[in-house]
Amino acid sequence: MMTRSGAAGRPELEDGRSMLEHALAYAAHGWSVFPLVGKTPAIPRVHEAGHPCRGECGHHGHGYHDATRDPEQLHAWWTRYPSAGIGLPCTPNGLAVVDVDPRNGGHRTLSRLEAKHGPMPGTLMQITGGDGLHLVYAHPGTDLPGKLGTGIDVKANGYIVAAPSLHPSGARYAWSGDGQFTHALAPWPTWLGSRAAPSRPAVPTRAAVRPISNLVGLVGFVLEAREGERNTRLFWAGCRALELVRAGKVDAGAVYGSLLDAAARIGLSEAEASRTLLSAERAPRRTEAAA
Repeated sequence: MMTRSGAAGRPELEDGRSMLEHALAYAAHGWSVFPLVGKTPAIPRVHEAGHPCRGECGHHGHGYHDATRDPEQLHAWWTRYPSAGIGLPCTPNGLAVVDVDPRNGGHRTLSRLEAKHGPMPGTLMQITGGDGLHLVYAHPGTDLPGKLGTGIDVKANGYIVAAPSLHPSGARYAWSGDGQFTHALAPWPTWLGSRAAPSRPAVPTRAAVRPISNLVGLVGFVLEAREGERNTRLFWAGCRALELVRAGKVDAGAVYGSLLDAAARIGLSEAEASRTLLSAERAPRRTEAAA
């Protein structure tokens, strides 16, 4: 897929759309995204390496934790970085990805797995610019193995590069078949392995959160909380969600109900979660400079 100059100097791809338009299409589908330079987040880090903050400070510069579906933010990012690639977080979007790298023997490992267990279930697939393959499944809500063998990684914690981003080889990532990414995802194949994670509850599927789609990233942020950070994450998510309410993007009842449900899944009582959300409601609003 080649690139040419579009309106206002914004690069256009062979399909006539800019990278911004592709990013907005992912957001409209229900997936949060963020800009990449190569395979690295484009937003400069705001903290020194090793800082534990994952976006709780309200500023950008936290890798895939910056991902959003807010059109205004996407316009701002891709106006600043018009040729930026598209990063697609996995767990926050309800995705679990089998990453096959044939250059490192992934195709042979996949053949052995299929000989033993049968063919991989058909699902959404992406061809990477390096002749690799992404098999995109619905996240099962449990911890997954990091590798399935030589040349095959499991992308769940973190993100993948999404089409039509440019690969270092010069080729572009592309969704297989008809080139669309909107097809239904198959469930994660249980024979690929998983392990129960009682302290990390199931991630809601995109379909489950569609009625409150602007909250999908915040709900996922709460669901990723570990012991000792549950109230902190819920408070931060409550503050950010209330900004969406004040902007008229979501209903207040949807905010309260979805965050209470997320809090219950990570082990907080309704009373404790309600107190935390009430504190978020009473917290001072962020200034424009801090937003």
